[in-house]
Amino acid sequence: MTEATNKTTRTLLSGRIIGPVAGVAGLLFLMMFQGGFFATGQITPGISNETPAGNVDTLKVEQTVKPDFYQAIGTVRSRNEVDIVPRIIARILEIKVRSGDRVKKGDVLAILDAKDLSSVVSQGQEQLRAVTASVGAAEEQVKAAKAALDMATRELDRTRSLFEKNAAAKRDYEQSMTAFKQAEAGLQQAIQQRMAASAQAAAAGQGIKQAEVGLGYATVLSPIDAIVAERLADPGDLGNPANVMLRLFDPESLLLEVPVREALVQEVTLGATVTYSVPALSRTFEGSVREIVPSVDPHSRTFLVKVCIDNSTGLMPGMFGTIKVPLKSEKKVIIIPESAIIRTGQLESVVEVEGGRLLRRQIRSISAGAGVREVVSGLMPGQMILKNGNSRS
Repeated sequence: MTEATNKTTRTLLSGRIIGPVAGVAGLLFLMMFQGGFFATGQITPGISNETPAGNVDTLKVEQTVKPDFYQAIGTVRSRNEVDIVPRIIARILEIKVRSGDRVKKGDVLAILDAKDLSSVVSQGQEQLRAVTASVGAAEEQVKAAKAALDMATRELDRTRSLFEKNAAAKRDYEQSMTAFKQAEAGLQQAIQQRMAASAQAAAAGQGIKQAEVGLGYATVLSPIDAIVAERLADPGDLGNPANVMLRLFDPESLLLEVPVREALVQEVTLGATVTYSVPALSRTFEGSVREIVPSVDPHSRTFLVKVCIDNSTGLMPGMFGTIKVPLKSEKKVIIIPESAIIRTGQLESVVEVEGGRLLRRQIRSISAGAGVREVVSGLMPGQMILKNGNSRS
């Protein structure tokens, strides 16, 4: 290999190494420049050059105590929810209501085909008339048997008296005794026939009553004043006690069912007033805790709180929203005016006065009412901040 070739090779290798190294060095220099590494005379991040003037309006951060609440998702239910099912198996002829209709107690909801039951009632009435005639005939037989027994009794008494006086033959006396026993047996048989006919008449009457009751079930009536929540059947469907035909609810007796975590079982109290916000209606309702179910769901580890709602106009079963349940315990919070908070995009901060300097402190806060916010993090009691953070921002 010649000397010229070696020089060329060394030049190429140097170019391959120096190029990437120079690129990395340039990138590093640019990053340090943008990061302010070469800047001098700058203020430490978060610290202002200013010193608070004598008339700067400040406030001391303090903790206050306020009632504690537990927020949960509640669901609207009605204390009176009724599933309407037919009490007989029959074809549905007509359903007179639809979902959303308001009904009164006793209103006709549906009509079922009752031809078979009407036929049973008619047959029962015919049978009852026939059996009633049999009862009348049996009664006449009893009267006739009683008359025959009276006659046989008188004849037996006469024959016995003559026989005792030796004025009648023994055979005549025995014939009178036999006739008396036959008449007595005839009366007992007539009485039994009358009893059997009466029993048949009672059974026929009972069958008619049952058929009439079933015939009454063919007209389905509303058991309460309510609103039709769902219509689950149509004319032509076969109604039977296993299938729900209509679902009703009482709009005047709505309640909330709220699952509350079991750790708060000692915190919720009966009679406590709660608020319930329904986004669908853009309204807030009030109610009171009326029932605490004394059992915990092993899957969700929650227990059920039932809240009666006041002025539930517009609410419907199944609606949900956010409910605030007041707890027995109280919590310490830091409340500051909204004017003290500086907002930069999604970030929040305040200006703290410390050692003659103004410091920017990042915080997080939530709404605590008109004009004030609750500081979740970023401030401690005893710190001094500007009431109007934007005046020094």
